[in-house]
Amino acid sequence: MRQILKLGFLLFGIVVYGQEFEFDIQNTSLSEYLEMEQNLGSERIPTIRNHVSSNGNAQPIKFKREQKIISDLVAYYYFKEKDSVMSHILYEWDESLLTLKPNSKEKKSKEYQIALIEKFNELEKKLTELYGEPKSRGDLSDLKQAELKGGLKKNDKWYPDNNTEIEMYIVVSNYYKKSGMITIAPTHRIRLYIRKLKTE
Repeated sequence: MRQILKLGFLLFGIVVYGQEFEFDIQNTSLSEYLEMEQNLGSERIPTIRNHVSSNGNAQPIKFKREQKIISDLVAYYYFKEKDSVMSHILYEWDESLLTLKPNSKEKKSKEYQIALIEKFNELEKKLTELYGEPKSRGDLSDLKQAELKGGLKKNDKWYPDNNTEIEMYIVVSNYYKKSGMITIAPTHRIRLYIRKLKTE
């Protein structure tokens, strides 16, 4: 009975969450990812800066999805230029990149910070249901830390198989300090990477 329930939760996670994210990069093609974005009504956006290409990667295809309260999501799909085989994916919630104001003094409200942490926790829960407990560092329990140097940070890693790494991290910080050429600016960001690992 327990195995049936576990399988049910796993299938539920794939069906429900697969509508927004497909974590199985080994068995999902570029065209399937692009079709998923189209079905979600995402806006394809131009790649305005050159991404460093390595191992034969083409410039990524980018989409933007509207979000409530927190920054819009930008999805980057990296693939091999030669055959369009997927290389890695980055999902990023970071308003400073959308507004091109990385060193802004602008602080975020508690509502925004809580919503960003809730998004991280939601993703963390779904990935844990699919792939088990992650290797984890950091803590998000004390929101007061967001006003101090370093802010709130957490990093999770999953290894669904020997060839795949999923990494997710969050930074929530309202701390601002400018000293000479160095600026520490408020940062509110989630990044979720899905990577194919190199194999011998």
